Amino acid sequence: MGIFGGMEKSKDAKVLLGCRIRYLRNLKGWTQQKLGEEADVNYKFIGEIERGQQNPSFAILVKIAAALEADLPELFRFEQEELSRKEVEREIVNIGKSIPDESLKQILSVLRALYPVRKKNVDEK
Repeated sequence: MGIFGGMEKSKDAKVLLGCRIRYLRNLKGWTQQKLGEEADVNYKFIGEIERGQQNPSFAILVKIAAALEADLPELFRFEQEELSRKEVEREIVNIGKSIPDESLKQILSVLRALYPVRKKNVDEK
């Protein structure tokens, strides 16, 4: 079945690649604009790659990998990252900082609907 399972391969490969590039970019604390500057690639194109909307050429991938100081195969390590809870929380906070206020409020509403906070009883530990 391979790494893509039964999903449409071309779309999922682009999405996985984009997620991986975003992950590596965020590890450096860079914006899409900073990665674009370092890789000499338009930051809007970086955003489209990260959203899985563009299929970058080999030459662009080489530039992105070099800018991220990563070996080219590192861009294709699609396995789930092993992150601690603390790392996940930090990543969520970092992403939240770049989201416009109105969108962040909408995300909060969705999270509250999905995960309502329940007050603990005195008997619960």
